[in-house]
Amino acid sequence: MIGYGQRRMDGRVGVGRSRGECGRIGRRRLLAAIWALAALLMGEEAGAFLVNEWDPLPIAGAPEAEVTEAKSGSPWLETRSGIAFAWLEGGCYRMGTRPGGEGMDADEEPLHEVCLSGFWLGRQEVTQGQWRRIMRDNPAANREGDDYPVERVSREEIEAFLLRVNAPYAGKISIRLPTEAQWEFACRDRGEARTYPHGGAPSQIAWHDENSGGRSQKVGTRRPGRLGLWDMSGNVWEWVADGYRAEAYASHAKQDPEVPAGGGQGVIRGGGFRSPSKELRCLNRGFAATSEKRPDLGLRLAVVVAPPPVKKIRPKLTELPF
Repeated sequence: MIGYGQRRMDGRVGVGRSRGECGRIGRRRLLAAIWALAALLMGEEAGAFLVNEWDPLPIAGAPEAEVTEAKSGSPWLETRSGIAFAWLEGGCYRMGTRPGGEGMDADEEPLHEVCLSGFWLGRQEVTQGQWRRIMRDNPAANREGDDYPVERVSREEIEAFLLRVNAPYAGKISIRLPTEAQWEFACRDRGEARTYPHGGAPSQIAWHDENSGGRSQKVGTRRPGRLGLWDMSGNVWEWVADGYRAEAYASHAKQDPEVPAGGGQGVIRGGGFRSPSKELRCLNRGFAATSEKRPDLGLRLAVVVAPPPVKKIRPKLTELPF
């Protein structure tokens, strides 16, 4: 009897190759032929082409770094991306403005109290280098360096980034966009009466229309606030988690409010390098289509403790309806 994987050779029983093995060899020969053809046609660019088209991409763009535990009350570093987070103790503050406030917009009303649980917030806007470590691409328009903010990212692309960066932390923490309430709380130094972050003048704390030269700048080069946060105003607008509704404040929950994303428009905060000083205010609410990609629109991340899993309660046999 000739076993599986054997064949007759010169009248003898010899060891042959299985169908699967033959298939693998055939594929290798095909790839080798493609490589040779690409090299002939494309020269030095062939290698890059074949890596991009044929190599499987890992979940993260950078070598796996040992992840560290985020502990409430302490700053934290997400080691795979290199994003540093400051801890903000929770508290209550009055969000928004009174009706008819000078220089204010109608969607900043009414003034209302909200209370927030403690959370972490990125010390700086997400940079191009940090984005590329996770996504292995760079969508930014201004590519002057890894320390410049990533921009031209839609909400859909941000969700893909969050899916990857959250992978090692499932069930422990959630890395996400900050809510609008969290963002304003941080911009106002934990809810203090601030027009601009840290109480500074726009030229001291922000890159905007009068000093940016019409393009984004390296993160962390303006004056930080006492919470250790840079560029809360200016440089690039920042996506937050909330969907945009002009009347959202009238129906905010008191504890950890968040307007669900939907309707095709999301809230953006902080102003950008093309913004006049009015748009740099901590209270100012901007909005954009969730599909929008602009060179003055990027993101900053927040981290919250993941909610405990919902326990499934099995009914007693006596409670079943049969």
